[in-house]
Amino acid sequence: MVFLIFQLGCYLLRKLLIKLSLFFRKVLLLSFFSIVLPLPVQSLELDELDDFLTIMEGKRTQDPQFVVDSLKEIDSISETMSEEQKYRTILLQAHSLGMNDNVDKAIDLLVFNLKTFPSTKLSFYRTRMLGLLANTYSFNNEFSKSFQTLRELLPLLTDIDDIESEISGYRLAVELFGEVQMKREALNYANIIYSEFDKVLIERDKCFISFNYAESFSDVYGSSQNRWSEVETLYQNAFVFCEAANEKMVMAGATLGQAKILINRESFFQAKSLIKYALDLSSSIPYPLDMAEAYLLLAKIEVHDSRLHLGVGLLNKALDIGLTIDDSQLLSKIYKPLAELSEQLGQNDKALEYLKLYQEHYSKILGETQSKIIAFETSKLDYLEKERQIRYLNKDRELYTAKAALTELQRSNERMMNTLIFGGLIILAIFAAVMAMQKRKYKMLAQHDALTGIFNRGTAQNIAENSFIKAASKREMFSVIMFDLDFFKRINDNYGHGTGDWVLKKVADMINKASRSDDIFARFGGEEFALFLPDTDEAKANAMAEEYRRIIESIETKFSGHSFAITASFGVTSSGEDDLSLDPLLHRADIAMYHSKELGRNCVTAYRPEIELSRSGYQKSKMAFG
Repeated sequence: MVFLIFQLGCYLLRKLLIKLSLFFRKVLLLSFFSIVLPLPVQSLELDELDDFLTIMEGKRTQDPQFVVDSLKEIDSISETMSEEQKYRTILLQAHSLGMNDNVDKAIDLLVFNLKTFPSTKLSFYRTRMLGLLANTYSFNNEFSKSFQTLRELLPLLTDIDDIESEISGYRLAVELFGEVQMKREALNYANIIYSEFDKVLIERDKCFISFNYAESFSDVYGSSQNRWSEVETLYQNAFVFCEAANEKMVMAGATLGQAKILINRESFFQAKSLIKYALDLSSSIPYPLDMAEAYLLLAKIEVHDSRLHLGVGLLNKALDIGLTIDDSQLLSKIYKPLAELSEQLGQNDKALEYLKLYQEHYSKILGETQSKIIAFETSKLDYLEKERQIRYLNKDRELYTAKAALTELQRSNERMMNTLIFGGLIILAIFAAVMAMQKRKYKMLAQHDALTGIFNRGTAQNIAENSFIKAASKREMFSVIMFDLDFFKRINDNYGHGTGDWVLKKVADMINKASRSDDIFARFGGEEFALFLPDTDEAKANAMAEEYRRIIESIETKFSGHSFAITASFGVTSSGEDDLSLDPLLHRADIAMYHSKELGRNCVTAYRPEIELSRSGYQKSKMAFG
């Protein structure tokens, strides 16, 4: 770094000395006592500042500290910069803040300047800012905002017609698809970028494109032994391009990717050599995530060679990094093997402690993954591929129109072609709308009960299981209410199945309106229903069940065409420390519900161990009251 600063200083110093001979004498005198002379930043000319900014842009990931120091140096002349220089500086500042864990400041800086960005020919920098903002939101786990920013960015890429901006936008889409675990979709977009590889001129872009493609390909096919050679070759190619661009961070990632394949092949000696090289690369930046990944892989090799204590030492090095950056994904990858090794070494207390920490961070990851998926669903990135197709369709149509202007015959053909295209687009639009409606319809049918419109059993249990895990991780209570309509068979037998359907829909509608927004209400089959109540203790659940019992009892049946009473028997239970899933709660609620039937129906029973029947007696009760 000192050598590069020295070179730049000497270059700018020579130009300055031509204009200021007096200052030359002073600098010459001082040069005898100092190897590097600080250059007054105020003396930088326009073209010199542009060159300096270009150097800084090339060193964003190679030498972050150089960028930090250089930004401080040019801050004093920010008022005299041209508009383009200001936006280049803003991008460097935001990137530097993000690299130094000042993510919130980076976001604020980008959001402020995007709001005040003028509508000028410099819109290229607007796309760069949007791309960096979306990437920063993603890094900060604000995935909904990241998807929204990406949606704002993509239409601009068509107007700018810049290969670098297009690559940047699609690379970001690859990363975001990866974050929501849609690995094949990420690979599809990585392939789009990779297909335009020959158009890319900048070595740094080639580095990132090839590495993104290798990572996406590995995510999809890395577990298939017959594809290992392809994965390894892609990582090797990425390393070559990144080495040419001197991108040490990505070189380390590509090297670790190769090492993982070698470990799969049990070529541990070669893998160990590559991992140590990757560790040196990531340490020189430094980049903690790759450093920790290297320690994890080295520990895996040592454990395979039965050097358990060495493995523990390496895992503890990774743990120090994980605790420093507070990354649950990384910590869960560390705590699990630490628990296993501690158990093998007879350190059962440590093993239990590590296992609890693993479960804690794994639960956090499940919650974060669910949040990412929800953010993706709300943003609906399905339009990405359509946007790309429309862009190229418009380009083809513009080319055709230009050629058609040569003759009247061609103009006539153009009108005919436009008519066909327009008609085709309408058909495609109608088809797309129908497909979207069908997709929504099938999703609704798959997740909801066809008669009542509330969740079906499978969907409700999946959602409730995630909710239960979150509640358990926060040590919150979780309750379940089950109820069964009394003498429902008599209603069907006496008044017909149409009346029975009316009762089921009416009950579902009344309880759904009365339940809270966070509660999960489902039809479990026949005349049986269940409510899952997060953050609710037994007393509250009992009160709610009693309220619902009264609601059902008060339903006016004359609108069904007949007059009869509707009642239901309720069972209530709440989570305990021994409950690891929903199954025990459902079992207890079921027992309590059938106890209500034994007590004469139309009542609420909270589960108590003493009411539990023997297994055979319980089954007979279900047969008798079902």
